[in-house]
Amino acid sequence: MGAPLNPVPNVLRVVLEGFVDTSSADTLWANVLHFQYGGTAPSNAACVVIATNIANTWNTNVASLCPSPTTLQSVTVTDLSSTTAGEGEALVLHAGTRGDDSIPANAAVLISYPSAIRYKGGHPRSYLYVLGNADLSGATNWSTAGTAEVQTKWQAFLTGCLSAGTAGTTISGFCSVRYRGKFLPNAGPPHYYLTTPIVNPIAASQAHANQQIASQRGRIERRSA
Repeated sequence: MGAPLNPVPNVLRVVLEGFVDTSSADTLWANVLHFQYGGTAPSNAACVVIATNIANTWNTNVASLCPSPTTLQSVTVTDLSSTTAGEGEALVLHAGTRGDDSIPANAAVLISYPSAIRYKGGHPRSYLYVLGNADLSGATNWSTAGTAEVQTKWQAFLTGCLSAGTAGTTISGFCSVRYRGKFLPNAGPPHYYLTTPIVNPIAASQAHANQQIASQRGRIERRSA
């Protein structure tokens, strides 16, 4: 096991995990998000409450984008302020409610986020396993209506997460965290870890859904028999 990453004060990491197909436990999906917080650092118990609130927010805003075989199974919230800060998991079973056939497991809707920081590797992004076959427009694009629906509901989800705080902990905003830099020009090691990770605040309204179908190839967990 490698050394832990450097602390990121007043930032929560939120990991959402579920199954693409309830009949196969090998088809997993996951999204990792970060939020800034203020007030009291959350305890383990408070992290469980925050995780439960975020799971309910997903169910309210995102479940309608997912065909019924897709489920959200857990949300884990970790305070990144130190290696001993609070962490908690909410185990749930929220199923998609979209009446449509599932898309291939390696396809996704790409959500792009702006960044004021210029660096190699591109801007922050999320790959969402949402929409169905009826939302396809040809072999390479999502329909205009489907893309707009994802953008509206994902923005609503991110905004709703700002109300998920509890016990003196307020979630103040969505953000991304950059842990690594790169030497320029390319002399010496290609990457290095930042002593102070960079937090990039992102307005929920800036989340942009791309109409071109994104590929999840290489992001699907593979398990040996």
